[in-house]
Amino acid sequence: MTGDLVRISGKSILRKWLTYTLIAITVAGFAGMAFLRMKREPITRSGYVMGTLVEITTYDRGAEAAVDAAFARMAEIERQVGRDDDSDLSRINTVSTKEGIPVGPDTWNILTTAQKYWEITDKAFDVTVGPLVNLWGFGYDGEGRMPSREQIEAELPNVGSDKIIFIPKDRRIGLAKSGMAISVGGIAKGYAVQEAARVLAERGVKSALINGGMSSMKVLGTGSSGKDWRVGIEDPRDTSRIIGTIRLKSGQALGTSADDRRYFIKDGKRYSHIIDPRTGYPADKGIASVTIIAEDATKADILT
Repeated sequence: MTGDLVRISGKSILRKWLTYTLIAITVAGFAGMAFLRMKREPITRSGYVMGTLVEITTYDRGAEAAVDAAFARMAEIERQVGRDDDSDLSRINTVSTKEGIPVGPDTWNILTTAQKYWEITDKAFDVTVGPLVNLWGFGYDGEGRMPSREQIEAELPNVGSDKIIFIPKDRRIGLAKSGMAISVGGIAKGYAVQEAARVLAERGVKSALINGGMSSMKVLGTGSSGKDWRVGIEDPRDTSRIIGTIRLKSGQALGTSADDRRYFIKDGKRYSHIIDPRTGYPADKGIASVTIIAEDATKADILT
């Protein structure tokens, strides 16, 4: 490039001036690229939320406080619907009566949304599936076991989101029958990811990826290259292999459910933790993995 410009001038003084100018432009260009690289270096924070490693990545400089606030918001949600004995969810499952107990706004939002989707999905999504999940041995960190048909049939009457009692006036929630148990594993993570994204956006973050253990995600803005975020989908039968790539645009969320995380094999058949609350048995539709893209991480989590 320098040579071409020199030949155009034809005069030594101009050549010298052009050479110095080009050097200055080149140095400025390298400095600019270095600045851009520095600007696009990610800020990454991770922490355990509801038993899952959640990671937030942002390319906004000075966004550390916003990321901390997003994690604080997710921790607040976990205090209401987590496994601690004093959480709303634990109290509903252990001491709740038909009169209900007062709950926090997140518990109320999660469970009223869950009931709405229980109706939309023709009862396929049901947070009262807890007794069946426990019966199959797929509770927290459970590896699974084979119950008898009689045991399954005995628990089915304890399942059904129409048996959750909502008292809006006092924001109280109860259960119609003893023996019921609510499990929010299919909704709470997506709700927390959605809320984390809201906090980041409200604090001015323009570029971020909230990754809830690869099964629930939400993005803001663009990735490091200034393009859509690229997410690889694992092969549920060989997690070292990526079977596809999805591009997420700003504001989109992704939910994935697969039968490869918790399952056992008996007599050559795979039984996973994804229980059909209508039959009492693990879902058996010949589908190993489902990924949903939506604008809301809660919805994506539910529908998978």
